[in-house]
Amino acid sequence: MNHVFMGRASLFAYRAVIFDLDGTLYYQKPFRKKMLLYLIKHFICHPSRVKDILIIKRYREVREKWESIERKAVENGLDLDSRQYTYVAKKMHTSPQRVQKAVQFFMLEAPLKLLPQFQDRVLAKTIEKLRKKGIIVAIYSDYPVTDKLKALGITADRCFTSADKEIGCMKPDPKGLAVILNTLGVDRKDAIMVGDRLEKDGMSAQRNQVDYLIVSPSPKERQKLKDILDYSERDTEKR
Repeated sequence: MNHVFMGRASLFAYRAVIFDLDGTLYYQKPFRKKMLLYLIKHFICHPSRVKDILIIKRYREVREKWESIERKAVENGLDLDSRQYTYVAKKMHTSPQRVQKAVQFFMLEAPLKLLPQFQDRVLAKTIEKLRKKGIIVAIYSDYPVTDKLKALGITADRCFTSADKEIGCMKPDPKGLAVILNTLGVDRKDAIMVGDRLEKDGMSAQRNQVDYLIVSPSPKERQKLKDILDYSERDTEKR
């Protein structure tokens, strides 16, 4: 997949660059292969937790289709995470507490030790350069970001997730990016969204009339970004 770029020729020409995390700041495909081996070993040692992998599978499916699911009758008066835990629990005939516990361990805690080796070093270095030049770097993810960013050794100016009280919805709902722009005090024409999924990150940007860059999942294709970003940085400095 080629990079999809809309707008200015340089990330360094914007006031704010908003990055997705999962699949963007690290290479997701090789990470998932390594994670699968970890899960196999874990379930061999803990056979009673095999159902958890089915819970996680259903949870991922629900989140992917959440925009359409939420139009149906779901639990009201709960935050986004709780609504999703409750919905999955009903489908899996278990408790929301078990869903939450499975998600917390298998999706948020267990991956942390594996993440550093799959960091996209080009984008990590770009983030450092952007911040040194006074350009705002924000992270916007459908999942919690603080611990993952720490594991990846990446520092951002601001972090946002779909579960934030002010957002409460998932990509590509336009509300999330609109809230972020308002919080940062940045006009939509001065921001760009960088992600790995056109149907999520790109669509969130499109719905807010924000420029976007979609990066390839291929490490080989990603390496081409280095020349583009290095050139765009130098070109901006000349102006």
